[in-house]
Amino acid sequence: MKLVGTAIAAIPFSNLPGSELFEHRSAELDPDVPKLFDRLLKERACSCAVRMERGGARLYLNGKEEYPLLAVSSSLLHTAQSYRKMGIRFLHPLIGMEDGWIAPGKYDWTRFDNYFSKLLELVPDAFILPRLHPYVPTWWKETHPDELIKCGLPIDPGQYKAVEQVIEGGFNWTALGDPYAASFASEIYKRDTAAMLRDFLKHMEASPLKSRMMGYQISGMHTGEWHYLGCRWMPDYSAPMQKIAGPVPSTERRIDKGGPLMRDPEKDRDVIEFLLKYHKNTAETVAMFGKVIKEETVRRVICGTFFCYVLENVMIQEAGHLVPEAVLTSPDFDYIATPYTYQRSNVPGYQRYDSDVIDDAGNWLGRARGVGGDGAYRVLSESMRRNNKMFISEMDPSTYVEPYRRSEGGSGSETVEGTLKILQRDLGQVFATGHAGWLFDFGHLMPPFKANKGWYDDPPMIKLIKSFADIGAKYRPILDISPVSEIAAVYEPKSWLATQHWWAEEPWNGFGIVISDYFGHWMVNSQARTINRVGAPTDFMYRFDLKTEDRMRFKLFLMVNTFFLTPAEVEQLQALFKGSGATVVWFYAPGYIGPERFEPKQMEALTGFSFKRIDEPGPMMIRCLIDDSGTKFFRDFGVKKPHYPRFAVLPGDDKGIRVHGKWTDSDEIAFAGREHNGFTSYYVGAGPVPVEVLRWVAEKAGVRMWSTKADNVRASKGAAMIVASDTGERIVKFPQPMMPVGGGVARREHRLSMEFGEVKLFVRTA
Repeated sequence: MKLVGTAIAAIPFSNLPGSELFEHRSAELDPDVPKLFDRLLKERACSCAVRMERGGARLYLNGKEEYPLLAVSSSLLHTAQSYRKMGIRFLHPLIGMEDGWIAPGKYDWTRFDNYFSKLLELVPDAFILPRLHPYVPTWWKETHPDELIKCGLPIDPGQYKAVEQVIEGGFNWTALGDPYAASFASEIYKRDTAAMLRDFLKHMEASPLKSRMMGYQISGMHTGEWHYLGCRWMPDYSAPMQKIAGPVPSTERRIDKGGPLMRDPEKDRDVIEFLLKYHKNTAETVAMFGKVIKEETVRRVICGTFFCYVLENVMIQEAGHLVPEAVLTSPDFDYIATPYTYQRSNVPGYQRYDSDVIDDAGNWLGRARGVGGDGAYRVLSESMRRNNKMFISEMDPSTYVEPYRRSEGGSGSETVEGTLKILQRDLGQVFATGHAGWLFDFGHLMPPFKANKGWYDDPPMIKLIKSFADIGAKYRPILDISPVSEIAAVYEPKSWLATQHWWAEEPWNGFGIVISDYFGHWMVNSQARTINRVGAPTDFMYRFDLKTEDRMRFKLFLMVNTFFLTPAEVEQLQALFKGSGATVVWFYAPGYIGPERFEPKQMEALTGFSFKRIDEPGPMMIRCLIDDSGTKFFRDFGVKKPHYPRFAVLPGDDKGIRVHGKWTDSDEIAFAGREHNGFTSYYVGAGPVPVEVLRWVAEKAGVRMWSTKADNVRASKGAAMIVASDTGERIVKFPQPMMPVGGGVARREHRLSMEFGEVKLFVRTA
């Protein structure tokens, strides 16, 4: 079983080179470095902020708005200058803090002065945003054996106490996955790492480098993205975790192999409560680090982290961010970052990195990465905006300069044409949606890679990336980046506290991403492929970020996994939708899980339907019966593997119920619509719902379809991007006149002839 996460997470540690370690220590500075420090001493301390203005998050550096495009690399010492040719001067180096933590209460940070100075020597006008990793050194682990993670399953040989592999920046790649680590519940760990972080920041605040430090990102645990270390082997049975969240239930009860899709709160309350406390501790500890950074820098520079992953969060009950509020609402974090989609192909005969995804009926749901893929985000980006956070997309596709083709995340294209289309899509999405981004290349990480150069360091790519940096600098300050979507995709993270465990799906047959649960893989991740190419923009958000005014703004709500709701939350949703005239699609079991027990009445109150619970395992497969408004769809969709429970709509004598699909193994209704409490309610018992069905529902809801094809559309009020899902002509209709970037007439309607994967970018000129 391979781990999936960021491209970092996918690197096999055993293949990393053992020589040339600690490159940052031995990097020699030329004689002009004292002059550099003299010059920096004459500069004022850097001031950097994220401000919510003109519709979204904007980056200000020393009082001037800047286009937020940054660079990360497995070796910035080799790639920083090529990034500068692309118009990028904001560098994001990877820093292993344990490398400067030499003994209890003793630190040596001068080696990082050396490293940062070398970067400024290479790019004199650079600003630096270090990614800080507060892992603990070996001596700390040996001193505090009772504070270490304890897993409930045997750890694979070679994965525990793995050989350290340290590259420039003191960054130990092994620490990203080695469960020989401090428990995140340990108060001693929290105390000692907070003290270490404070000392590092005090050192930087007293350094001439202060004028070039634009902020700090805090990253840690598995893959550096705050997924719990050892998540594959069922953590954490350590004394610290037992103290704050225990008694920790047995692995057998947590996994419940062969059990139902939903946990019964009356029988499994201890499992649900453990997971709630476990995830709350993670978020609160990450928030603590952000508070330290803001305190020590006197809030003068920005602070960010990886967090709030919802889509494609593998091993989700152990590795997820299921109680994100402490980070999401923290005033100490200015931005949240994440790599974009890593979903791999599940099409028989295809390479995994092709990333085409189908359901068990053969419906093409879409493509994640690669040419023509949606390149969609794994966080709920509208929730980032609503919580005053800048969202940064980590763009890490491999390119034609890299001969090694990956079987998991990070894959790109082996051709020049394909590479440029992918980069246009990734950079265009950042621009059109009003978000931020950084490029991350692994070309110098050998093995497993073989490029021996930056993945983007070649004239055609340098030219293209530079053009997007210029477009961003020209247009972002003058454009309104407010959202324009009429579709909202809504998610409830705490549902995973009470749904089937990801281990229960082993061996994950037909999955594009293994080590995932049924709901995560099929009804969240795979469903996102069709939502993203519905042909109109969609806003993704948490259920708790819905506002009263959304009843007027959105015409279609997709309530993807709102299974676990309190009575008060059910009432809030009822009030939101009542009399709105909107269309609401409810997936599987909305509101069925309550804090104390199953609540079928909540499910009926939300949807307006009466239900029959089916406890006989059966395929999660629906035979669609749509013949309406020119749309005919009579295919099956869903997943063949038997699961339970399922639900069937009971029609009774109600003539207002419209039947759109039935379970394939019976005559029971699985997909239906009706009018309810002043809105149109649809219930669908399984997913992923094909794009043809979503477009039909959206059009009936009155959603403006921006493209006449099922294209990937991304937009804000000021800009838009179209990525063609097939070859041919389409008509694109904008709410306001928009002009093609690169020249052309501003019009509301554009007739476009496009190839599969071709990217078109537009801006509003008035």
